[in-house]
Amino acid sequence: MIGFIKKDLFMIKANLKTFLITFVLYLILAIQGSFDITFVIPLIGIMLFITTFSYDDYNNWNAYVATIPNGRKNAVRAKYITSTILMITLAIISFVMAMGIDYFIKNQVYIEQNLSSVLEIVLSIVIIISVLYPIMFKFGSTNGRIILFVVVFAFVAIIGFVANYIDISFNTRVLELLEKYVYIAIPVVSVILLTISYLISSRIYKNKEF
Repeated sequence: MIGFIKKDLFMIKANLKTFLITFVLYLILAIQGSFDITFVIPLIGIMLFITTFSYDDYNNWNAYVATIPNGRKNAVRAKYITSTILMITLAIISFVMAMGIDYFIKNQVYIEQNLSSVLEIVLSIVIIISVLYPIMFKFGSTNGRIILFVVVFAFVAIIGFVANYIDISFNTRVLELLEKYVYIAIPVVSVILLTISYLISSRIYKNKEF
């Protein structure tokens, strides 16, 4: 499985220049106070990793994996492990840089605020991965993007309908409880979502014909 992880990391390295250029651009905006750096770094990193699915399809990697003992299982596992490592690493980097930018601009450090922002974007990325990866494994990178667009569009439409036509009120105590335990809740929810997504992807990839 280590070889599968290295393969994906080498693919990411090929697009590292694009990542660095985009990073510098948003870093300048963040220093100017017009952008939140905690949002950008992990999201760009994960988007770069998602491109590995396109490389796999282009190079007929999946057909090769099917011939290797435990190849299918290790291929899926490597995607999730590498994504998680990358996501956590970039989240830590963005957290440290956000505090550095705050200190540079305002001469203050907002640890709780920046940590909360990082956890929120991590949860968002986990949701993206949890939905996207099974779709990618099932339909491939090209068709997977189309299906993902349809799913996201339908989800946004449903949320918009609910927000406009259905009156939803939240219990204040529930919101306070969620806010109090957010640092525990987000990691736990993330692990649950990734585990469910991994199991679905493993089943899909195991039974897929190439």
